[in-house]
Amino acid sequence: MDFATTRPLIGKLPGWVNTFAASLAPPVKVALQGSAFRCEHIAKDAQTVQVAKAVRIASGLRAAMALADLRQTVECGTLLRTVADFASEIIFIGEGLLESRFTSEQEEFITQHYAALPSTPEELAAQERVRYVGRQAMTKATDRIAQRAGTDKELLKKITAYLNKGYDGYVHGHYSTAMELFTGRTMSFMMMGHESARHVCYSKVAVAGKLKEALNAFRFMAITRRMSELDQELRQAFDDLDRSGDDTGTPCRGLT
Repeated sequence: MDFATTRPLIGKLPGWVNTFAASLAPPVKVALQGSAFRCEHIAKDAQTVQVAKAVRIASGLRAAMALADLRQTVECGTLLRTVADFASEIIFIGEGLLESRFTSEQEEFITQHYAALPSTPEELAAQERVRYVGRQAMTKATDRIAQRAGTDKELLKKITAYLNKGYDGYVHGHYSTAMELFTGRTMSFMMMGHESARHVCYSKVAVAGKLKEALNAFRFMAITRRMSELDQELRQAFDDLDRSGDDTGTPCRGLT
């Protein structure tokens, strides 16, 4: 089986997320119009934000690997960009939990996460434009964490910005992402799946790389919740993935 470490670890993500979710009060039914309802957590807090982001990570990585298996490399990249954002947001909030106090930007991010979506076009049109907390705020938190850990924060910032720029191209449909699907062999676009086994393999390498980011974010959640056994399990999973080389180009050598 290709990526024999990455695949089982992706399979374990839902179980870990459910462990985090079990520490929250269960969602309740909220009545909507008529007999309709939706389920919501009563507590609109940081821990619940993190669990919601973790749910999307577990679902997103599973879907990204499925897309890679289907040779849909560009759409795989689109999903991986969102997974990376969710992992970054978990750590952004986690820094506040570790410090036992939130910055104004962290507080605003939590508030925005729970803001009700407009139910009609008219309601949306009547709302003032909202400036959402974005990557610049996330970077500040990452800088503070890196400084405390003795990590080169400028190098980390440079690498993160470079990776984000590449993945942004998938989300925004940059010209290069369309040409990634062009083949000179038939002078046409490979919209049914990429022909190159090496290219498909590198998409799976990218999934493994984002899995590492997810495991780091989950460890942050375990640490702030004082779940020491789960933290050790996640650390072991990270180390196993690191030793496997799944997130390097090694699995793709010799492919064309």
